[in-house]
Amino acid sequence: MGKNLITGGMGFLGSYIARRLLEQDEEVVLFQRRERLPASLADLDGKVQIVSGDVGNWVHIVDAIVSHDIESIYHSAALMSRDCEASPANGFRINVIGTFNVLEAARILGIKDVIYVSSAATYGITPETLEAIDRQVFNDTPQSPENMYTTTKVMCERLGEQYWRQYGVNFRGARYAMIAGPTRQLSYYYGDWSGIIEVPAKGKPYTVHSNPNLPCSYIYVKDAVRGLIQLKQTPENKLRQRVYNFGGFMATLNEVAAEIKKHLPDARIVFDEDTSETMRNQNSGVNYRIDNTAATQDLGYEPRYHLKEMVADFINEVKAGHAG
Repeated sequence: MGKNLITGGMGFLGSYIARRLLEQDEEVVLFQRRERLPASLADLDGKVQIVSGDVGNWVHIVDAIVSHDIESIYHSAALMSRDCEASPANGFRINVIGTFNVLEAARILGIKDVIYVSSAATYGITPETLEAIDRQVFNDTPQSPENMYTTTKVMCERLGEQYWRQYGVNFRGARYAMIAGPTRQLSYYYGDWSGIIEVPAKGKPYTVHSNPNLPCSYIYVKDAVRGLIQLKQTPENKLRQRVYNFGGFMATLNEVAAEIKKHLPDARIVFDEDTSETMRNQNSGVNYRIDNTAATQDLGYEPRYHLKEMVADFINEVKAGHAG
C-alpha cells in the first residue's frame, strides 16, 4: 500500500485523485494552504491526512514528504490563467518554483514517482492556428504558449524531463483537454462546460455565454484521473515519452444542454452568447480534438465517459454533495 502526497489536494482534480487512490487502498496526504476540508469533500473526512503548506516554500514540501514517509507525489497545485495574469510573479513562484521544489525534493529524498498535471492549452490554439493543425493536436504538435499560465506549464514539463534525464527522477505528466466535473472553478470564459451541468443540477438557473454551437474537446474528471493513475502504474519500458495527451470526446454546449434535459426536464438553461473577440479567442482554445494514440498504445487508456455517460454521472455527483 503506497503513500501519496497530492499537492493542491483539496482542489478540483486533486480531490478526485484522492478518491481514486483511496478506492485502491492507497494512503493519501493532501497538501494545501487550507487546513480543513470544504463541505464538498466531506466524504474524505477521516480517510486522508492533511498538511497545510505552500508549494512555493521548499521547507514545507520537504517537511511534508519526510514527516509522512511519502513514496509518490501527484503534483496538481497551480495558479490558473486569471491569477497568473493578475500576478505573473506569483504565477511563476507557485507553478514553476513549486514544481522545482517538488522535483528537487524527489531527487534528494528518493521519491518513487512525480506525476504532473499539465494542460493541452500549452498548444496555444487560436482561431488562426486551428485550420493549420486541422483542428487536432498530437503529442508532437509544437507547443506555443500564449499566456503566463501556459508558459509556466511548458516550463514545468521541460523541468521534469530534465530531472528525469539528469537525475533519473521518475517524472511523468498528463496534458488534458477541457476537464469537466463537479467543483471545477466556474470562471466566465471557461466555466460554461461544467457550469451548464453543475448549476442546474443544484436546481438553479444557468446562463451560458460561450458559443453554444462550437464543439469543445471534453474530458470528464474521472477519465482524467484514471488516465493519470494508468500513467503512474505503467512500466517504464512501455513509455515512449514523459508527457502524454489525454482527451475524451467532442460536444457542443447545445448538445450538452439537450442531454441534461433528459435527466432534468425543468433545468433552466439560458443562452446569451458573448460575441466579443475575447470570447471568440477563448472559445477557439477548446475547439480541437486531442489524439489519444500514444496514451492508448503505451498506457492502455481509453475514455469511458462520453457525452451521455458524463452528464449522467456529473448530475449524480452533484446530488451526492460533491459540488462547490
